[in-house]
Amino acid sequence: MRGPSFIASGLILACALAWSRPVSALEGQVRLEDTELVLRLGDGRVLRRDELVGVRLILGRGQQDLEVRIDGFEEDTSILRSPLPLYRMSARQPDGGATDLCHPDPSGRRAAFAFPDGKGGFNLTCTSGAEGKCVLFGYRPWESREGVPMGDLLQACIHLLRADYGGDDRPSTRNGTVVNLYDRFGIQDPGPAAGMEFEAAWGPEGAVCVAHPRIPGNITLERLAERYPRLKGRLGPEACTEEAMRADSRALIFNQSVVIRQTPE
Repeated sequence: MRGPSFIASGLILACALAWSRPVSALEGQVRLEDTELVLRLGDGRVLRRDELVGVRLILGRGQQDLEVRIDGFEEDTSILRSPLPLYRMSARQPDGGATDLCHPDPSGRRAAFAFPDGKGGFNLTCTSGAEGKCVLFGYRPWESREGVPMGDLLQACIHLLRADYGGDDRPSTRNGTVVNLYDRFGIQDPGPAAGMEFEAAWGPEGAVCVAHPRIPGNITLERLAERYPRLKGRLGPEACTEEAMRADSRALIFNQSVVIRQTPE
């Protein structure tokens, strides 16, 4: 699943310290500095990190407004190069109550983080969704590697996690299915993957080739050939090998998964 993702370019907001009638309401603007949310208030104050806890934000405008509250702050230090600020958030419901903005991720956190959108603003996403997981894997879209925009690897990673072979938002995986993910740049290394075989190579448009479908009950090689003509001649273990894909610059990320053998009925 992708998980919630919100666009917050040049966000103008109102902030307060409670869901109920606020003691004070201030106008300000939140911006992204590196990967950290910074709230600049009209009275000149600047709030960041733990100082944002308790602040209520109005995201967007008009009928698309979403009212969220920052409930906690922490840093993820497990990713490459530098820590990533994480924010625990809750969303206000029509009945006045609140629910967590994000589902739990594999470590049990309900956290969101912001990253540049390449247009002067930022996107807000959850660590539990495919997009969030891929950024935490090290595919940080505001960077590049060997002249390749990391945003391309981010998109390839999202398609991979969702088994979205055609890159057209038609996932075919199953929640809880384990895969071994790695890339041509060494950001993620193959590591041991007992019982797994090469599944596919991935680019920003989806799969470049598919050796075997992850969940054959959801999609078959034959159905992939019918649905995505561009994959014809690139399906099956003989046509799709990691060795061949290493020589294909379109293939940015690779993965292995367990081959599920279907028994004849």
